[in-house]
Amino acid sequence: MKFTFTNQAMEELKKRQANHSLSLFYYTDAADCGCPSSGIFALRVNDEDEKEYDSILETNLGNVKAQKWALVYLDENNVLDYKESQGTFILKSERGYLNMNVPLENKSKVH
Repeated sequence: MKFTFTNQAMEELKKRQANHSLSLFYYTDAADCGCPSSGIFALRVNDEDEKEYDSILETNLGNVKAQKWALVYLDENNVLDYKESQGTFILKSERGYLNMNVPLENKSKVH
């Protein structure tokens, strides 16, 4: 599996001082159907306390922690982009858009 950040996404992460200690977290919506496939991916920064991370994605921005069970929702070639006109990160693959508004969360205890 390949996970790539576009230049636009890397520049925006750097502007937000979020281009290090990244993780890809998958939220499930238990209120919906209660099944994991009804969730979304989010980017997290400084999420050292999360115990669910048990996998590492090698990316062009460095290693990104992830939940191994959630990687089944990604495709062979995944790209995280940034759309400046909307101010959002976008996760896409060869299938198309996986998430058109990827949240960026800073989990640092000191902001």
